[in-house]
Amino acid sequence: MDKDKERPVPHTEAEFEEELEAVEEKANNELQLYALWGVITVVFNVALFYLLYHTFGIEYQIANLIDWFLSVLFSFIVNKMFVFQHETKSLVKEVSTFYGTRVATYLIEAVILWLGISVLSVNGTMTKVIGHGIALVANYFLSKWLVFKKD
Repeated sequence: MDKDKERPVPHTEAEFEEELEAVEEKANNELQLYALWGVITVVFNVALFYLLYHTFGIEYQIANLIDWFLSVLFSFIVNKMFVFQHETKSLVKEVSTFYGTRVATYLIEAVILWLGISVLSVNGTMTKVIGHGIALVANYFLSKWLVFKKD
């Protein structure tokens, strides 16, 4: 049963204020958890990119693709379990939607890497951090609105 359907409808201003505070607290907690796991995912993402690109000498776009695939999987798991605490109705659909939304942000990140590294000759790791930071913000909203949305 949906937890939101179990709650009584507020009838007084005091009840409405109490309900509003509870919703705001939940949203703040969700954002804090997303930020925490986002930082951990960024560290995972950048460390893996550094390892593949600098240590193993893999071409930066291939390193980024491998890193992206593994980082998205890690992000799906922590977002599902810890941030949105979403119950699965169809794991295949959730994973597909999650990866699908990440394709757009992957393409944005790939363009930023190309611009930073190939066009502007900026440090590859620094360019990766910038591109991933932009993707992280977009990913929050895509996850909240499309993947782990409440029914």
